[in-house]
Amino acid sequence: MICPNARKKGYRDIPLCDSHMHMTYPMPLGDQVRMLRGYMDYFGCRRIGLLGLPHSVRSAADDPANNLKALYLKDLLNRDAPARRVYASGGLWHFFDGRDTAQGFLGQVRELKSLGFDGLKVLLGKPDLRLRFGRSLSDPILHPVWDFCEREQFPVTLHLGDPAAYWERWDNGHAPNYGPEYPTLAALRGEVDEILKAHPALPLTLCHFYFMGEDPEGADRFLDDHPSVLFDLTPGSEMFAGFSKSIGAWRAFFRKHRTRILFGTDTDNWAAPDTEEGMIHNFSYPHNLVRNALESAVPFRFEDVDWGELLPLFADDETLGLIYEGNFVRRFGEEPRPVDRTAAASLAADLRSRYERGTAVTDEERRRVDSVNLGVMEEWFRG
Repeated sequence: MICPNARKKGYRDIPLCDSHMHMTYPMPLGDQVRMLRGYMDYFGCRRIGLLGLPHSVRSAADDPANNLKALYLKDLLNRDAPARRVYASGGLWHFFDGRDTAQGFLGQVRELKSLGFDGLKVLLGKPDLRLRFGRSLSDPILHPVWDFCEREQFPVTLHLGDPAAYWERWDNGHAPNYGPEYPTLAALRGEVDEILKAHPALPLTLCHFYFMGEDPEGADRFLDDHPSVLFDLTPGSEMFAGFSKSIGAWRAFFRKHRTRILFGTDTDNWAAPDTEEGMIHNFSYPHNLVRNALESAVPFRFEDVDWGELLPLFADDETLGLIYEGNFVRRFGEEPRPVDRTAAASLAADLRSRYERGTAVTDEERRRVDSVNLGVMEEWFRG
């Protein structure tokens, strides 16, 4: 049955997977469960991919429990409604000092896989976090991680860069987001080139279309050169404005590379609404931007930022089926990996003790909310 959002907007009735969602804000687990159930029902997602973010670009927002929350939500929702398929990718924890070691990172990614995560999420390519880390993504300290993920075909989802305009002075005279102390977009892409040169079979997904929305020729060459790489369509809304500037080239690109693109929205746990109005207000903007760009029969405008009139890609049903779900299933599997509930319960108990002692996080709201959440998770996994 077609979902409420698709019925309202006139979208095609095609199975959908939102491959790129987060749970980064402090929120009681019951509200997060309610939000995800409502999101999947209202927007017609029979699969979603939760991406753990133990770190933010702000050190005060570091969240050691974020991976475990994603694993809990995956386990609960898959048991709660067998028709749903929820996947979870976990992120690495960084100390940002001498405690970070190659063997330590390798041990973490091994543990993520053994716990039942479906892949690895890497945010280190975000310029703020890359500056904080102080090392290249192709540095030897991360070689064991890339080796493991290539050998085990453990999917990696990487945020690399940001819109090119963030390195430029704004039209209103404001300074660039990233000054000379930050690595440039070209330098960051060079790090990815080095990784893929050493690990050509790495199952890598590059978020936000690798910020190449104004370079169809470059994007085409990149995917031709790196057959193990996928792009996801999570906004940055600016890339959809970029598509409109060269719409003929981009339509050809999407036909050629339709097996290399994933649908995603970058939705976060902004709210846990009970109503249709709440779903529309909180979650429709990125979702409808991507679907309009792929499906609309006429030019459209983004609901949140006015980029002017945007031109659609006119994707056919076969292309939509691949982008909306088929490519994700080929990369992550028909079924999510089973969760090691005993190990997850032990991890929840350890983290809860650290949160209650006040040694895990500096943000008081996060400490308070997640101390309770970790107790709920421990009880669930032990159940």
